[in-house]
Amino acid sequence: MDGEPEPPYILAMDSTIPSADEMIEVAGVTFRHGDLDQIVSSFYGKVAGDDLLKDPFRSVHDWPEHIKRLTHFWWTRFGGPPYLLAQYAPVPKHYFAGFSEPLLKRWLELFNETLEEHAQPEQKALWSSVVDRMGQAFLVKNQMFHEYLEKNKPGGSSES
Repeated sequence: MDGEPEPPYILAMDSTIPSADEMIEVAGVTFRHGDLDQIVSSFYGKVAGDDLLKDPFRSVHDWPEHIKRLTHFWWTRFGGPPYLLAQYAPVPKHYFAGFSEPLLKRWLELFNETLEEHAQPEQKALWSSVVDRMGQAFLVKNQMFHEYLEKNKPGGSSES
């Protein structure tokens, strides 16, 4: 069907993709859906060409679909109603792509640069705070996943 997301990014029941001007408010900060889309699009355009990040992101074969999915992620993260049926389980995917602290540092640099270029000051302050906390939590989850895999691999220690 033309113009509709392909599974697994199908529209949620009784939902439509928000217009660019549809707004949500989180912690007193307003975001338009178009703001999120512009920032996510600009950011992943930078990621795709970045010397350090392009290799781990080589698994992205459809950048427009990736951007659509991540725009939805941020829309729902900031309290907007879901409009795609999508599950987000990033730890294994990023682990196997080689996620590391240096990659996170570069990702955060590019993301904050993009926020500086496209976000209002209050949007930048909130979003930057959220991604910093998420990044630190992601490092911990990545390490826990690594330890789990090491503990449960064939020939690995299964003792506590």
